Amino acid sequence: MVGARFIAPCPVRERAAVADGLRVLVPMKALAEAKTRLWADVPAPERRAAVLGMLDRVVRSAVGAVAACTVVGGDDAVRRVAEAAGAGWMPDPASGLNATLASAMRTAYADGAQAALFLPADLPLIEREDVLALAEASQGYARPVGVEAAADGGTNALLVPASCAFEPRLGEDSFAKHRAAAEAAGSPLVALDAPNIAFDVDTAADYAWAKANVDGFARALDAWGAWLDGAPVPGRFAPPSR
Repeated sequence: MVGARFIAPCPVRERAAVADGLRVLVPMKALAEAKTRLWADVPAPERRAAVLGMLDRVVRSAVGAVAACTVVGGDDAVRRVAEAAGAGWMPDPASGLNATLASAMRTAYADGAQAALFLPADLPLIEREDVLALAEASQGYARPVGVEAAADGGTNALLVPASCAFEPRLGEDSFAKHRAAAEAAGSPLVALDAPNIAFDVDTAADYAWAKANVDGFARALDAWGAWLDGAPVPGRFAPPSR
């Protein structure tokens, strides 16, 4: 179980335009398919509300640091949440997470991005400052940067410069695989210590912890649930208007 240390945002020294040239990519499944296996005991309406609430937080954190953010895949609800939070949206361009992300990265580079940054949509603690820290750690997009998942050796963030691009290898023990891939591409991976990104909501225990400890998480569930039911929801944690 994770500890309360994940609540505080990571401090970062901000610099002007530190994240220029970066495209953030957030892959998503259709809402009905998201987290169904890992959260089997969570009622479907609550699960969908939690998924959208975390997506909204990830996108708003990315957009706050980087103008260019794209949510890749999902359904109409995902698209509307992404666009309302200031991101673009594109349909899933391939089959499978790694193929989808690789395709989206290639599109970002072709569009002129100096680097592409993968962020998963289930980071309930992420802040704008964490995204800026990732950009800053890449030293002008000369180095790839990754954040290892605290629980299982996965990858919870991966910034890949166009100058040393390599294919994503998300899945079991992916952080070690990304480290090896970066070495093979000629630029060792910077392993960033970013606790707000290292914690993701994969298990029922993670979800229970987030509900109990992440400020605003539990009460936002009602707001997002009402939004999915078509109700207008006022307030700080309100989802986008329809």
